[in-house]
Amino acid sequence: MWYGDESVEEDIFDKPKLKQRRSSLSLIPQNESSTPVVVDLRSKAKDRCSGLALFGTVPPPSKFALEQAETFARGCAESISHIAADAVMIYDIQDEPSRNATQRPFPFFNTHEPRTYASLLQKYNPGLETIVYRAMIPGQSIEEFNIWLQETVQEYKTKHMVIVGGSSMYNQPLISVMDATKLIKDNYPQILLGGIVIPERHRDRGSEHIRIVEKCDSGIAFYTSQVVYNADNAIALLRDYDDLCKEQHKEPTRIVFTFAPFGSENTVQFLRWLGVELPEGTVKRVLSRPTLKARVEESVQICWENWKRILDASRRLKLCIPIGFSVESVSKSKMEQECAYELFNTLKEEMDEYYVAKRKQELLNSSK
Repeated sequence: MWYGDESVEEDIFDKPKLKQRRSSLSLIPQNESSTPVVVDLRSKAKDRCSGLALFGTVPPPSKFALEQAETFARGCAESISHIAADAVMIYDIQDEPSRNATQRPFPFFNTHEPRTYASLLQKYNPGLETIVYRAMIPGQSIEEFNIWLQETVQEYKTKHMVIVGGSSMYNQPLISVMDATKLIKDNYPQILLGGIVIPERHRDRGSEHIRIVEKCDSGIAFYTSQVVYNADNAIALLRDYDDLCKEQHKEPTRIVFTFAPFGSENTVQFLRWLGVELPEGTVKRVLSRPTLKARVEESVQICWENWKRILDASRRLKLCIPIGFSVESVSKSKMEQECAYELFNTLKEEMDEYYVAKRKQELLNSSK
């Protein structure tokens, strides 16, 4: 497997093609019905004939009063209303001092609870589907987790969650992800549960696909990945997971790959601190651009290239894994945040075309 850092050939992924994405949508067949069909997130996540498009955000710092948090939520809900996101993921940010030996590039601030921020977003966008992240806290007892879970379901009306384990072997919670998800599945079967998948861990250990199958048995219905800047890792994971599902005659679970733009050395350092594999050639290609705007736009181009490579590999290898994408901004840079919305639209168009072609091919195959 190649894990190099060369950038993709420009004659394959040239910028004019990316800039012409908008006009190509007219070629995609549209539903003839003028009445919109409302589909809940659970159905979308399980629909193997269409993709899943998510957007990730972080609650505002807890030092801000609730009134200020509402202002953040109002602005975020307004921005998200202009993109066709199936749901918004609200991350549970932890300090994670034991993640690695390197000092955290950006200072850590406690934030408002994800479930609180989800409620605020839905206040200003009532039709918005939200996914609440929950990081398992070291030292938290099963009784304490049960209290949090009951409040989250009954008081906050949360319907979708992603459960996150410890960030390192030195930061493992008392309750494992599998124990937590099984508890939720047994007591609140109406909750749609998501988990975390890490392509880099599969590169290093070669067993991430096995972990996926094991966690699915505990109730996890979809997975979101760490930020992807090496498509080879993602493709290797998909291929091995596809092989395992076919070998064990199991229905595969959706995997959602995450993308995030960057335009500064600080964001590069933070992504690497988080464990994201950022090839040196990618970093040089982006940071060599003359302005912040040009740098962030170059990273958007690279994210599109990587997403297209994943889709093309899925088509070429005839993989049966339902996939999707999410987009987030990992810094406070206004330029990076604004370009995250541009990136979302670009990846969504590519995914929609992929699934239209996939459905057409399946119809042709079934008619033979």
